[in-house]
Amino acid sequence: MKIACKIRQSRHGVFYYRHQYSIQGVRKERRISLQTKNPKLAKEKSLLILAIIITKKRDGHMHENEQDILKRISSLNQKEMDESLRNLEITIAPPNGGNITIKADPNNPADIAALLQASKDFWDSDIGQSMKFNMDRTELTTPQTTDSIEVANTTTPSTNQQIIVSGTPLHELIEKFATRKKNTLAPKTLYEYRSHQQMFSDWIAVRKNTPDFPIKGISRQDISDFIDELLQKGLTNQTIQQKYLSSITGLFELAKNSGLWENETVFPTYGHKLFTKSTAKKVKAKNGWKEFSQDDLQHIFKPATYLAQKNPTDFWLPLLGLHTGGRIGELCQLRIEDINQIDQIWAIAITDEDECQRLKTPAAKRTIPIHPKLIEIGFLNFVEDMKQFGGMLFPYLTPNAFGNFSETPSERFGKYLDSLQLTDSKKVFHSFRSTSNNALKKAGVSEETRCQFIGHEHETTNSKVYASEHSVGYLLEHVASKLNFNLPFAQLVYPRQLIVEATKKKLRLKEKSQNNKLAKELHNTN
Repeated sequence: MKIACKIRQSRHGVFYYRHQYSIQGVRKERRISLQTKNPKLAKEKSLLILAIIITKKRDGHMHENEQDILKRISSLNQKEMDESLRNLEITIAPPNGGNITIKADPNNPADIAALLQASKDFWDSDIGQSMKFNMDRTELTTPQTTDSIEVANTTTPSTNQQIIVSGTPLHELIEKFATRKKNTLAPKTLYEYRSHQQMFSDWIAVRKNTPDFPIKGISRQDISDFIDELLQKGLTNQTIQQKYLSSITGLFELAKNSGLWENETVFPTYGHKLFTKSTAKKVKAKNGWKEFSQDDLQHIFKPATYLAQKNPTDFWLPLLGLHTGGRIGELCQLRIEDINQIDQIWAIAITDEDECQRLKTPAAKRTIPIHPKLIEIGFLNFVEDMKQFGGMLFPYLTPNAFGNFSETPSERFGKYLDSLQLTDSKKVFHSFRSTSNNALKKAGVSEETRCQFIGHEHETTNSKVYASEHSVGYLLEHVASKLNFNLPFAQLVYPRQLIVEATKKKLRLKEKSQNNKLAKELHNTN
């Protein structure tokens, strides 16, 4: 599959749309996350974003927030997206008369390439006048019927055949699932579940020729055919089983608990064996994040290049990641009040007690000592400096739609690795976690103790039920002290003035952005 030239894949495998533009002769670029690792879906989203940007440029709103564009794209279900692409039409109206119309076939790379090139050529010229984006949506409508008929036939219906089964429609169950799980699933996880469930619902609506098909009418054959279609789209067995089938199984479980699933047999999503436990272990061993080698660490923390970075997160997050084994999301959401002394030992509380904080698992909640090297570098001075800016340790960070503060810092660290020619896609910020854990393992620290320090689940009943946690003093003496990487940290003295000034500047930009967003919202409401 040929990817459009405006798409770029990050080291994490996620595709981005590269939006390039000029302001006063200065070339700029913004990247919009397409929130998918599927190249076909990324191409489709990219094409839609291009068309919307063209429309905004025509209407004089070229520099509106591109995230609004992505939200508009994300709101489309799969059927609407396919329909939009089939009707994607751009008309160029030159001043000398006559219209030039290009209609893109999403399955034809040549069409897409021609559309992109035509758009570029037109807007680069002096006579570009207008472009038109037509994104008609066709909604499935329920034919008028007077009776509901139970149907046992599970074979695929013909295009014009209508199958009507009484019961709660699948799309209503999706809404009920979202309501039930709102407070138990992380926002990003709930978003992914809903997206996969909606895609299945749209597929069933077309298959059964009705938007109101209930879950109790869905058969194992339906699920099998859905799997085949996902495989044809390029999704892996692992993704299908762990993401799509898991999401759909959640609907069956809710239906059973609500009395809407009376079948005593197992759910039709079970037993397809796309991805077994043994396969999962092999894939994890093959595709898991790699630890940084000693040579990698020498490059990352080389004083000349490391100190050339300007952002507070650029300076502190790698140091914290290496000396705590913390996840980047845990570190980015730290608050000033999470840094305290316990028995005269400085410690970091990684918690979810504040409403803006989230943890991956219950085991992630922990209190660990601050490594002496971090104190020598000046971490406590940094904490003191940040108190003037409010409650957050990195006050200028803004959470994304899922409440995650680490999106931009993670991207910046990836670019930093690329600049050092450390381009292995399996080496990312999370590699600090693997590096720390393996260093502790080589130093003879027990698995149970490592799990408490790193924030991993420990599966034995003894450790989960009967064993008490180690004190901060014990962790400092027997764990943190083992993290010795023989790196030139003495030269990485906290650049106090630079970091404070950078924080002030970023907070001013954050305030300006928030004011612009508020003004836009007020304008739209009026």
